Amino acid sequence: MAKNKPKNSSKQSDAVQMLKADHNLFKKLFDQFHTASADEKPRIANRLITELTIHASLEKDFVYPAVQSKLVPADRLELSVEVNGLGMSRIGEDENRDFFEGEGVDRMKLDADEEEHSEEVIAQAYEEHQRVEELIEQLKTFDPQGPDYRKLFTQLEDAVLEHIGGEEDVILRIAALQLDVQALGVAMRRRRDDLSSSLAA
Repeated sequence: MAKNKPKNSSKQSDAVQMLKADHNLFKKLFDQFHTASADEKPRIANRLITELTIHASLEKDFVYPAVQSKLVPADRLELSVEVNGLGMSRIGEDENRDFFEGEGVDRMKLDADEEEHSEEVIAQAYEEHQRVEELIEQLKTFDPQGPDYRKLFTQLEDAVLEHIGGEEDVILRIAALQLDVQALGVAMRRRRDDLSSSLAA
């Protein structure tokens, strides 16, 4: 007799739900850091940094290009990626291309104002990712038990929470309505597994 498929299996491979679960995890880890003992803080901070690094890769390599492809013609998207240096990483590049050129993406019909606003939000999201990455690199040079680290950690928390708010309001809303979130989620989960293995090595 065939085994029943887990009830939450589709949710686990839903790209939007995957990212929202990450967002909830970040909030939980930030809270844990603030209430943790001095000995526990480094472990929590290291896990948060690892999770943020993986999450950022999934968003920049999969979600943002997919949403952008809904808003602009492919030739404009390629030009934007080339000019702004926002190309997909080499790992999984063919996988990304297959998704964007296949049935996973249908053009989204927006009026001019909505399209312009959505493009601005995506551009801002890339900038916010850059800010988070800069803060993470700075954190790596400080003692997790020191006051300077805690101050910088709070800046990271503010940056991440602000980013989450804007992303869920616009980018993930478009993704949920217009993308094949199951197909995208499967590709993202494969990348997550690869990154988790490489970062743990």
